[in-house]
Amino acid sequence: MKFESSMTPAGVDWDAIRVPRFLGLQVVERLGPQVGPVIVNPGARTMYFLVPCGTTGTWTAMAPAAVLGDGCHVFLPARHKQRPPGPYWLTPRQQPLADTPTLRKTLESLAPSSDAAQVPRLNLTRLTFAQVKGWNCALCGARLHADRSLGIHRSDTGLLTEATELWACAPVCQP
Repeated sequence: MKFESSMTPAGVDWDAIRVPRFLGLQVVERLGPQVGPVIVNPGARTMYFLVPCGTTGTWTAMAPAAVLGDGCHVFLPARHKQRPPGPYWLTPRQQPLADTPTLRKTLESLAPSSDAAQVPRLNLTRLTFAQVKGWNCALCGARLHADRSLGIHRSDTGLLTEATELWACAPVCQP
């Protein structure tokens, strides 16, 4: 298996599953040592799980997870990189790849609902670019320094036409 610090094509030695950080951390906790190699990209608030090549071919769309196989690329951090800044390895890169069916089942059990009713004060059509990108609180608009996830949301109009993880002030927003 090839592990170099570079943009590396998926679908050759492994496929990757990209998920929002809040969901990825729950998966890591639930799967423990079975999780396989995991990459964290703190700037994008995402995590990548490496699974055997070709085992994601039958996956249907499952928001918020994205399947990265043939034709996609993933940045593999340097072998020794285990903390930010930049992408880093959360779990050792030498671990065996994650079992794809187990990972999918775990993701399905943990994936948050995209129902905006979970956050009644949130008007998806009025969010600013900074709120959608996670720079500012989706509830009060303040710059985020400590945050908590509001889950994945999507709207038919506005800036949220794709499933997007929204963030709020932590521990509690005071709008």
